[in-house]
Amino acid sequence: MQKFRVMTDCLERHNEQCPDKPAYIFLSEKLAPETQLTFAELRNQARQFAGRLLQTTQKGDRALLIFPAGLDFIVAFLGCLYAGVVAVPLCPPNKKRSQRTLQGIIDDCSPRLIITLKALSSALKDPEQQPSPLWLEMDHWPDAQPPDLTAPWPSVEAQDLAFIQYTSGSTSAPKGVMVTHANIVANQAMIRQAFGHDPDSTVVGWVPHYHDQGLIGNILQPLYVGATSVLMSPVTFMRWPLRWLQAISLYQARTSGGPNFAFGACVKALEREPDIELDLRSWQLAFNGAEPIRIETLQAFATAFQRFGFDSAAMYPCYGLAECTLQAAGGIKGTGVKTLNVDGPALREGKVVPSDSPFSQTLVSSGAALPGTHIAIVDPVSGGACAPRAIGEIWIAGAHVARGYWQRESLTAETFSNRLSDGIQPTYLRTADLGFIHQGELYVTGRIKDMVIIRGKNYYPQDIEHNVWSAHQGLEHSACAVFSLPDAEDKLIIVQEVRREWRKKMLADDVIPLIRQAVVVNNEITPYDIVLLMPGKLLKTSSGKIMRNAIRAQYMDKTLERWLG
Repeated sequence: MQKFRVMTDCLERHNEQCPDKPAYIFLSEKLAPETQLTFAELRNQARQFAGRLLQTTQKGDRALLIFPAGLDFIVAFLGCLYAGVVAVPLCPPNKKRSQRTLQGIIDDCSPRLIITLKALSSALKDPEQQPSPLWLEMDHWPDAQPPDLTAPWPSVEAQDLAFIQYTSGSTSAPKGVMVTHANIVANQAMIRQAFGHDPDSTVVGWVPHYHDQGLIGNILQPLYVGATSVLMSPVTFMRWPLRWLQAISLYQARTSGGPNFAFGACVKALEREPDIELDLRSWQLAFNGAEPIRIETLQAFATAFQRFGFDSAAMYPCYGLAECTLQAAGGIKGTGVKTLNVDGPALREGKVVPSDSPFSQTLVSSGAALPGTHIAIVDPVSGGACAPRAIGEIWIAGAHVARGYWQRESLTAETFSNRLSDGIQPTYLRTADLGFIHQGELYVTGRIKDMVIIRGKNYYPQDIEHNVWSAHQGLEHSACAVFSLPDAEDKLIIVQEVRREWRKKMLADDVIPLIRQAVVVNNEITPYDIVLLMPGKLLKTSSGKIMRNAIRAQYMDKTLERWLG
């Protein structure tokens, strides 16, 4: 396949070779095509928009992109790439916390423009904000002069900054990951090779466009290979999870995926709609790209949807993070899931002991390092490489590793410029994730900052959380946070969300003893406090990850929305 310098080169190539092929199709809630752009239409609209950008911006200016789900965002993002403007994709704020996050990002990156739609701008503008960025309503240009597309355009180089991906942390100031054009193209090449994509590889996606998985995986990867991307709103998926699978069936997509919780949501939805009609035989690669990946979820999904033609060999666990653009590790397409049974108590001691005893725990492999990626398991204190099957911090090197954090020089040096203690090249990204490599496969076990320490012993929070929400059918799956208090490491706190349909069917006094028993039996520790939350009130990121630090802060501030039963 031809090598591209920047992503707009891909669009120019597809405009020449297949101008009338659909590049993007956006579906309504009922899965009817709502909007559609061919490669020619996409190229023309993106260049027109870039021309308008150049009337008010210079190369390197930042522009916040605040859009609802749809194709307008894609045109704006590509327009920024053409114009050399640094795009900053953001979630449309709808709550006070989100408004504060937006202001924090404005203060951090000093954008020249905020690009949005007219319907959003009036709600987002803050008349007291000084100085205020320029607001550009993409669908409203009353006084704009037609852009001069014959004028010289900025020279966009591969090493130039393409966009800033703000991470979803909630208890600290927002951090902007600086992703270059070269980073994007390098990771796109890795993903294409790992996923086996070609121009016929239709992709279906619902993950938000401001999330790295949605942008890099569902939007830019199809553009890179010249395939069609079929997109739907994340709200549609959250309300009706099976619409995701219906879209795969309708468009006979080869590739689609999401975080682990999405597969579990489909299993539960199928229990409510057992007579749905689906044809999933075309689905060759079902990527699962968020930790933790649970074997129970994968097995339940494969079993539930086998009758619709889903092949369990299509399951594709993988691993990545925004700091390396998107993906760093993945399996071999079509080989299914690899697992390893290990001794649970030994795992808490940082040791990997293969075991099939009653105390064993099944871990899911996230695959091997993608071509062009180096992964090392490192002692986070000494900086030395760990012995085989020893748990350490995951370090990553490769052309897809981002430049650093926007205007955070010391944090950038600390995170992105690391070498092993033996001094051997290359420089590595510290991920703050824990894991080990066994027979070339990466197994992710948790995050350093989330580790729970009780009486000197380490516990992975996701393991305790699984015990909690499995204790009673009225507890929401994957909606639990466990942590210890900063000044009391021996006090385990559990915060668990109640399922909506059960909140009037059970009593807290009946459920809490079951939770306590499950934790004691499986982990040999007694919870200090157990809090049950109202449905939908547990804080999560846009990819479904539990925001444990933010929930700890809510607990300490006494602002959790409790369910009292």
